[in-house]
Amino acid sequence: MNAGSSRRGFRIGLALVLTTALVSGVSTFVNVYAVSGTNSDAFVTVRNLAVAGMLVPIALAAARFRPNSPPLRRVDWIRLAAIGLIGGAIPFLLFFRGVELAAAAGGATTASFFYRTLFLFATVFAWFFLKERFRWGVVLGAVLLLAGCYLLLSLTSVVLTDGTLYVLAATVMWAGEYTLSKRTLRDVPSSTVGLGRMGFGAMFLSAYLLVTAQWGDVGRFTGSQWEWVALSAALLTAFVATWYAGLARVDVSVGTAVLVLGYPVTWLLSVGVLQERVVWAPALGTVVIAAGVVAVILSSGRSGASRPVPWGRAEPVPPVP
Repeated sequence: MNAGSSRRGFRIGLALVLTTALVSGVSTFVNVYAVSGTNSDAFVTVRNLAVAGMLVPIALAAARFRPNSPPLRRVDWIRLAAIGLIGGAIPFLLFFRGVELAAAAGGATTASFFYRTLFLFATVFAWFFLKERFRWGVVLGAVLLLAGCYLLLSLTSVVLTDGTLYVLAATVMWAGEYTLSKRTLRDVPSSTVGLGRMGFGAMFLSAYLLVTAQWGDVGRFTGSQWEWVALSAALLTAFVATWYAGLARVDVSVGTAVLVLGYPVTWLLSVGVLQERVVWAPALGTVVIAAGVVAVILSSGRSGASRPVPWGRAEPVPPVP
């Protein structure tokens, strides 16, 4: 792959993950209201089932552009199932339940900060497991991102509860899943990885709901709650579609750093829609987060680009040693 193709792939990947960050910010704002008053386990399950269903026609359409691609190998199926379990199932349950418990115990801000460290865990995992290049610019960016999140949340003290630990566990699992997904994207199309994450995840969630006898709560959803499920599912579908296509083209450290921009988007929505008062700390935090993302991108440049893998086609590359 020549330098021009590498730069072009990096720019496309960057545009995709920037779109993902915007979607993530809107989704975080919406989900506060979407899950309110429902059984979070039931909400997550039916929402993720809907997302898997919406991703099926996307994957089928993408497959038309790669008619001669080889079938998935056994190792590919195993990886997709693992991605579904640690990315599309368990962490969703932990996160939403953790947020509920943390809020009830006064630790919601701490839980939110823990979740915002996802990029840090993902970057370390990528350095260790994927052998992504160590760059001091990424370290500087990480410091700025943490400082920005601290300011944005106006975190004054750490409150550790079961809920905050659930959120931290979900964060680490998602970081691990992004690392595994990045490795899988070397051999499998991003459309397939996205569908695998949500499809296998939905199956695991459905089994969990059956075992725990919570399917009855789904039948008690009101009409307005189903509307919130539909909106949340549409946003998550957009997240998955853009995120894995972008992750195929940029390093994990770059992609997850850009995702942090979703948090200022949520804050701006709170200010604009809910008319929350603008104070200096969150405003400064937004600026510092943006500076951190820029530092990571500039330190990576096109060297942070991964071999581009189009949405509908996987290109074989040498396996990780």
